[in-house]
Amino acid sequence: MKKSIALALSIVLVLASLSCFTQAEEAPKFVSIQEWLDAKGECGDCMLLLKITQILNPVLAVAADDTGTINLFSGTGEDSMVINFMGNDCPPNGAIIVIANPRYNEYEGTIEMADWTLLRIIPDIV
Repeated sequence: MKKSIALALSIVLVLASLSCFTQAEEAPKFVSIQEWLDAKGECGDCMLLLKITQILNPVLAVAADDTGTINLFSGTGEDSMVINFMGNDCPPNGAIIVIANPRYNEYEGTIEMADWTLLRIIPDIV
């Protein structure tokens, strides 16, 4: 019960903090892992609310929502876009993260997200 309330509160806080996106153009929308997979990453300006379930190494973590589980690759390209899952500023196991515009990895198929932007880390509230 506490986790459900904490998750609901976290979603409300995230939505409130992202209200700046609701300007002239269509606002980013939240999608589930399954919706993202069904669209093969073609979700436009979208965001995902994920829970880190396991950190495998500095560049790979397992993330989940109510619809599925994926491998979350820390990213490629600019150094500022790469997250070290074992670093000081990383999201810990159990943290809820909000990411924007994840790219579908056609080589790995349905198991990997890459080149995403971290918008917020919400610590696990127990």
